[in-house]
Amino acid sequence: MFSRISTAAVVAQLAMGVVASPCKVPTINSTVAAWQAKYPGATVQSADVVIVGGGSSGSNAAINLVDAGKSILLIEKKAQLGGMVDSFTDPTTGTVYDFGVATFTNLTGTEAYFERLGISTKSPTFGATTPYYVDFTTGQTIDYVAPDVVSEFAALGVYHDVVAQYQDLFFPSYANWPAPEDIPEDLLMPFGDFAVKYNLNDTMLLLWAGIGAGLADMLDLPALYVMQTFGAPTAAVFLGTDVQYVPESGRNQDIYDAVASILGDAVMLNSMVTESVRLANNQGVALLVENQVSGDYTIVTAERLVMAIEPTASNLAPFATDSTESAVFNKGTWSVVSTGLVQHPSLPADALIYNLPASAANGNDFAYPEPPFVDYFEAVGDGYFQAIVVGWEGFTVEEAQALAQDAIEKLADAGTIDPTNGVPLTIAAWSDHGPMDMRSTKEDLQAGFIQDQYALQGYRSTYWTGAAFSNQLSTYLWAYNLEYLVPLVVASF
Repeated sequence: MFSRISTAAVVAQLAMGVVASPCKVPTINSTVAAWQAKYPGATVQSADVVIVGGGSSGSNAAINLVDAGKSILLIEKKAQLGGMVDSFTDPTTGTVYDFGVATFTNLTGTEAYFERLGISTKSPTFGATTPYYVDFTTGQTIDYVAPDVVSEFAALGVYHDVVAQYQDLFFPSYANWPAPEDIPEDLLMPFGDFAVKYNLNDTMLLLWAGIGAGLADMLDLPALYVMQTFGAPTAAVFLGTDVQYVPESGRNQDIYDAVASILGDAVMLNSMVTESVRLANNQGVALLVENQVSGDYTIVTAERLVMAIEPTASNLAPFATDSTESAVFNKGTWSVVSTGLVQHPSLPADALIYNLPASAANGNDFAYPEPPFVDYFEAVGDGYFQAIVVGWEGFTVEEAQALAQDAIEKLADAGTIDPTNGVPLTIAAWSDHGPMDMRSTKEDLQAGFIQDQYALQGYRSTYWTGAAFSNQLSTYLWAYNLEYLVPLVVASF
C-alpha cells in the first residue's frame, strides 16, 4: 500500500531527486541521500520515535516513551521546553509569576509524573481580588450582579454531574467515542441551549472566565467542546472536591527544565522541521530540521513520528499532508489566545476587571463579548496584571496587544479607572498561545469527524497528541499520553 503524496510534495521531491516519478514513493535512504547532497554539512540522527513539539504534550510523551524503552528525539522551535507554560521572573524582586499555565489538577499519572521529574509540589495560593464588570468597548461599568457563591457552586455541581456521565466518551481520549448515530444529544446541542436545559445560569460566568472564554464562542459551539475543555475533573477542583498542584518552587517552568535535563542531548531546541517524508505502513519518517539560531541542518530518521503541535495548515506545511489528512484538519476551527503580564498605574491594585457587554446587565447570564476581545485584567501582585486576549485564527500578537492598550484607554476615558495621562500599557511579558481548542460542527460530528480524526493514528507512520486530539489542559494531555498514545505507539513496533 502506498501513501498518497500531494502534488506539491512530489514536485519538491523531484527537484531534490528523491523520486523519479509521481507514482513512486521515496525511501528513507534515498531521502537522506538527497538531503545530504543538498545540505552537505547536515548531520544525521536516528531514533525509534521523533516528537515534534516540546510543549506539555510532547515533553510528557517523550518521557513516557523513554520509560517504555524507546529512544527519542524531541524537536522544539523555542529556546526551552514547556510551550505556553509562561513563567516570568521579576528582575528586581525575583518573584515568579506564572501567566500561562496556572495549576495542575490531580488526574491519572500526575503525581507519578512529578515524582519522575523530581518535582516537589504544593497546593497553590490565590490572592484576593475585587471584581469589576465593564464593557471594554465603551469602558463603562455595567449593572451586572454576580450570583452568590452558594448558588454558583450549586449550578457548577449540576454541571459536574452531567459532564461526568459522558466523560468516558472523550476523556482522556476519544477511544470510546460512539458511532455518529449514537452520540448523545447533550453533546451535540449548542452549549447555550445545554446551559438552559440544565439551568446553569448561576455558574456561567465561572465557566466563561475559568476556561470557556478561550473558545471564543462558547455558547454557540457543540456542548462537547466545552465539556472537553472544562471537564468534570476541572469542575471538581473549583468545587473543592479534588486537589490541584504547583511546583514547590512556585515556578511551573521547572517542570520542563527537569524534562530537558532528563532527556539531555535528545532535545533539539530552537529547531523547526522544514521538509519531511512520511511512509505508509509504519515504514518510518525522515525530517529535515533547521536550527533557527545557527542555521545548521540535521537529518532525523525514525520509525515513528509523534506530532505534538496543533494541526493547522501553517504548522503542517512542512509535513506535506495528503488528502486523507487534509480532509480531517480542514474541518477544524481554532480560536487564538494571547496572555500577557502587564502593568499600568491606573489599574486598581486588587482589581479583577471582567469584560462583559452592556447586554449582560440586569441578570443576563448569557451575554459575552464578541471576538476579538480582552477577557479580563487580573491583579496578580506587585502591580502586575494578567491579561487574556482572544480572537480567531490569524489574530496576531500585535493586534492582541493593541486591543489591550485600547481597553485601558477606554476604561480611563469613561472614568472607570484613573486617567492614563498618556502613559501606555507596560508589557512585562507576552505569550502567543496561537491556535487552540480545535473544534468542528454538529454536522461534522454526525458525519463521523471524530472517527476520521482518530483513524489518522498510525497513518503514514505518524501519531498525534495535543489538544486537538484530547484537551488543552496539561494534566488531561498527560493522562491521554499515558493511557492512550504511548501504549498505541509502543504496540506499533
